[in-house]
Formats: sequence, C-alpha cells, structure tokens
Amino acid sequence: MGNPKTSKSPKASKADRTEAAPLDEALDEATPTELDAVTTAFLGRVHTLLFNIPRYLDRARRHGYTQKEHDLGWELYTTASGKNRRFEHWLAESDQRDVAAGVSAERMRLLQEIDAFENLWFPRMRALIPRVLPRDSADRFAAAFFKDLAQQPLSPAVVDSVKTFLNRVDELASSAEPGARKLYETLGERGLTPKKIEAMRRLIAAAEEHRTPDRAAPALRRDEIAKAKEAQLAALESLRLWYNDWATTFRGVFGTRAQVTLGLTSLKRRKKDAAAAEEAAAESEEADGDAGDF
Repeated sequence: MGNPKTSKSPKASKADRTEAAPLDEALDEATPTELDAVTTAFLGRVHTLLFNIPRYLDRARRHGYTQKEHDLGWELYTTASGKNRRFEHWLAESDQRDVAAGVSAERMRLLQEIDAFENLWFPRMRALIPRVLPRDSADRFAAAFFKDLAQQPLSPAVVDSVKTFLNRVDELASSAEPGARKLYETLGERGLTPKKIEAMRRLIAAAEEHRTPDRAAPALRRDEIAKAKEAQLAALESLRLWYNDWATTFRGVFGTRAQVTLGLTSLKRRKKDAAAAEEAAAESEEADGDAGDF
C-alpha cells in the first residue's frame, strides 16, 4: 500500500523570508528602553536619597559627600531615568520595533488568528490519526501527512504551514487511503468544517496582502536613538555603583530614623511596638539632625 498523496509544503515567498530571517535580531535592536519594576523601585530609592540628604549634610560631608558627588548623583539619575530624552525617542522606539518586524498591526492580528488555528488543529490532527486510521497504517499515514509540515512560531511562516495543512485536509475527502475519508468526516464533526476551512483561507489571503508596515520608518535617525538608549543604560549602571557606595557609607553613620528618611531602610513593626519605635527613632533623628548647605 503506497503512502497517501500529500500537498507539498510551499516555500516561503522572498518577501516572507526577508521578514522572518532577521526578525529576532532586528527586534533586539529596536527593543524599547523599558525600565522594569525592580529598576523603577531602585530609581525611587535614589531620588529619596538625593532629595532628603540636604537634611543631614553636616554629617554627610564629614564622610566625604561633596557638592560634586551630589551633582553627579542627580546627573546620573536624570540620565538613567530617561528624563532628558526627547519624547519623540519613545515614540520612535515603538515605531522602530514595528518596522523592524516588517509586520503591520493589521497583519499581526491576522497572523495571530492563523497561529491560534495552527496551535489548535495540528495537535488535534496528530491525536485523531491513530484513533481513526487502521493501526497498521496510522504511523505511516501521520508521517506522510506531516511531511515537511510542523508548527511554526508566531511569524509569517504560519501562513504557509496552515495553507499546506488545509490543502492536505481537503485531499482527505477524495483519498483512497483506508480511513482517510473517515478522518475527514471526524474533523468536520470536531469543528473543522468546510465553512471553517474557507474562513481560514480568507484570513490567509488577507495576511498575504499585508506585507508592508502600516507606518513608515521613524523620522529620527536610528543611530541617534541607539546612542541615547546606550547612554541611558550606561548611566543606570554608573548610578547603581554611586548609590551602593553612598548607601553603604550612610548606613554605617546614620541612625534608623535618618536611614528611613533617606530611603536606605524600612521599618517593619507590630502596632503595639509602634509608639516605642517612633520614640526611639525620634531620639535617633535628634542625634542625626544636622542639616546644612554645601
């Protein structure tokens, strides 16, 4: 008994290969300069220290904290937080990501629907074949049906994989292979009806028409944005070193209340101990309270 005839998996078009091949690298380059929750919390602690340290300048200066160090802290904080970057940078980074992907917003929506279909029906087909086909031919049939056909990640490649899948499902209806017709009917009973297949073909046709981005490349030069992003991330690393230096120093010279005010520590106490802790912290602050100017 020969192998069941199957449609060949079409090669991706040149346009799709151009879109898919450099996708990961391009997206890495165009990834927005996002600050995660941990980094955002860190920047908050730095701001608290810089904003409140003037209350304790006399003691801070005795341990080497100078106007130069204070200005450096603010400078690094400003750059690391992105405060001095142009608003257009953030818009352009988002645009760059779309352009780098080579996928318009509308086409991405279509690809997501096609990908969802693939994720649903490829595994179902693999599970149905051994149930419906004769046991002595099920493995051979599955190998033939899925020859050069595998699930693809969310990308233009899902268009060709699902198109091939649908062609092979259609061939089941007229196949002379034992069990093929029953498999086709079972798929229909499970929801993959001719109407569903036709609807998916329309989605595929629409996705093939949307090969260009909705938006043009951003007006700002790409190297300008990359340079600003690099400077921001470099400032963030320098700011971590700056903060670690002074946080370590100040924890060794300031009392608990001052450390809380400077964002260097936090108090965790039960309610019944709150009054005593407040009183002790107040006494500690009196000892630390030596505000001044540079």
